[in-house]
Amino acid sequence: MPDSPLSLPYDGISLVSDPVHGYLSFVDTPAGPAGTTERDLIDHSWVQRLRSIYQLQSARFVFPSAEHTRFSHSLGAMHVAGRFARQIYPALTGNFSLPFFETLLRVAALLHDTGHGPFCHFFDENVGIPRFGRSHEQMSQILIRGPLRPVIERIDRGLSGAFAPGERLSADWIAYLVGKGKGPNPVPENLPLLAALKPLYSGIFTVDNLDYVLRDSYMCGVSAGPVDLERLLYYTHFQKGRLVLHRAGLGVFEQFIQIRRYMYAQIYFHRTTRAFDLALRELLGETLRELLPRDPASDLDRFRTLTDHFLLEHVRDWPTARSPILRRLGEGWRRFLAREKAWELVYERVRTGPGGRRRKIPDAGELRKEAEKRGYAIGDGEITVDVASRDARPENPAQEKASCLEIYDPLSGRVGETLLSEMLEGIPVRQEIIRVFGKNLPDLPRASRILAEILEGEALKS
Repeated sequence: MPDSPLSLPYDGISLVSDPVHGYLSFVDTPAGPAGTTERDLIDHSWVQRLRSIYQLQSARFVFPSAEHTRFSHSLGAMHVAGRFARQIYPALTGNFSLPFFETLLRVAALLHDTGHGPFCHFFDENVGIPRFGRSHEQMSQILIRGPLRPVIERIDRGLSGAFAPGERLSADWIAYLVGKGKGPNPVPENLPLLAALKPLYSGIFTVDNLDYVLRDSYMCGVSAGPVDLERLLYYTHFQKGRLVLHRAGLGVFEQFIQIRRYMYAQIYFHRTTRAFDLALRELLGETLRELLPRDPASDLDRFRTLTDHFLLEHVRDWPTARSPILRRLGEGWRRFLAREKAWELVYERVRTGPGGRRRKIPDAGELRKEAEKRGYAIGDGEITVDVASRDARPENPAQEKASCLEIYDPLSGRVGETLLSEMLEGIPVRQEIIRVFGKNLPDLPRASRILAEILEGEALKS
């Protein structure tokens, strides 16, 4: 007699090949006739849209193979989230099934980037936050509570099987998990467990950064060292209502933090990447005033079409447009896409140190005045100061519980932040790369010497 539908482990499950994690599984057949699945979300236009948004903004103009997208990253984050769900589920106390729990975590990871605009974080910095007061995470929450809600709340099956009777995902739970920042995002009253799971989405190591560190290093061809995901998974567990890391996992945790610091220095803060960033900053805000005249939250159809591909195809025709504004922007985009570097590196130093208020660095106007005092006339040229900084870890874990896991010490049987603080003491809180870029500067070697004299004097002393 043939097996009944969905009776075998792989019935209703599909695989997709991934260069980072191997095979990624997803549910493609619902448990009931009215149900939906992970496939319905993956195939949804808001998720498919991420195929047209590159994972890396300007870095792909520096690393030729870095052509991966937010779509492949979202699938990878979903996979990592499912692995964490299966790891910590046995220690949970709650009236919900493993299929329900793993799907909750997986769907949140899949949808965490749906609110990205073209050029990702550059959109946030130049358009989303300054014009509309909204980050991509907040935009993702709008989409999750809006057009994605009907699909989310009809899902009835996870990788491990059908949900238990009466179990139903809430789009509000998913939106809570993906939320970041200081905006209103209260813990849903009907599932307080979510607050304890928040570090998996907003912590030092998350389902998001565990995928992008692995994926970006692989796709860029940068050897960043191994990220021991298996060991991090093994030593992450749930204890007394809290997500904790066993003391034996501290070493690999520290390794991950150091690798992530290296990635920022070598890829995201690469000197040529930052030079392209400067050019992009001059173009993107004004370009999107033309392409996105209204708040994306009130014009979702327009925002759904607004991707990297859409933007780049439109601006290619602007150099011959009738509008002088479009012609000027179009010429800027032509140079950008041709990799004509308008800004040249003149000065660079790296410094690390404590968090808190950053020591003062002279701005471009101050540098120009001081250079002229020393006999170097910039004339019609331009200079700009670029500070690429990243907080590598919490300065005070005890005061930032929402952003990091607590540590379980088997010797004392206690859970707390002391061991984490001791481990983090050897890692600088902040890493800064201070650069000065110039445009049309006379005698670049002399400019570099003069700026070094200025910046390495009193201005940069502790």
